Amino acid sequence: MNSNYDFSVMRVLRRRLGMTLEALAEVAGRTYTTVESVETNKTLPSLKTLDSIAGALQMRTSTLVSLAERKLVQKREARLEEIARQDSHDTGMDKCKVAQYDKGKLIRVSAKAGDLVHVMALHEDVNEFCYVLSGCVDLSVQGTIHRLKEDDTILFDGVLDHSYTQVETGEYITVHVPKDISVIRKLLEST
Repeated sequence: MNSNYDFSVMRVLRRRLGMTLEALAEVAGRTYTTVESVETNKTLPSLKTLDSIAGALQMRTSTLVSLAERKLVQKREARLEEIARQDSHDTGMDKCKVAQYDKGKLIRVSAKAGDLVHVMALHEDVNEFCYVLSGCVDLSVQGTIHRLKEDDTILFDGVLDHSYTQVETGEYITVHVPKDISVIRKLLEST
């Protein structure tokens, strides 16, 4: 069956509820064969069938359909990046390897003690997570310093002026997540 939906997610959902296929079919008021055919993607169910299965799974039909939307996996190589619009105040881009997914970004920073990374040109309207892998770094957000050591994490509004100063040689990862999460959802939707 060629479809934009993968209803095998039903298996995970029913198991969370401790249900067998037989039990799901009974609660949904459908035959075992019907429910098994939907869960194994042998048939594309009618809206009426989906509605009864969703009810048996204790969720809205729209939620079940949303969970069944077939997703793609995207792989990108992180690389050093030059930014044409780099601001004269930006520094440390040479320490950053960037993997970009539309407005979302993963940035790996390897820096030595004393290195400063202040690259606001990489930012759009995002929330920023930082995870320190090794070493120690001072994160300045709007002039307030947050000392981060190995395995420390922090979340802040990435639009705020911020910079990282490496206290001890090490590495950290920052993740830029668009505030409009539909951007990421669109990346994962099948075309």
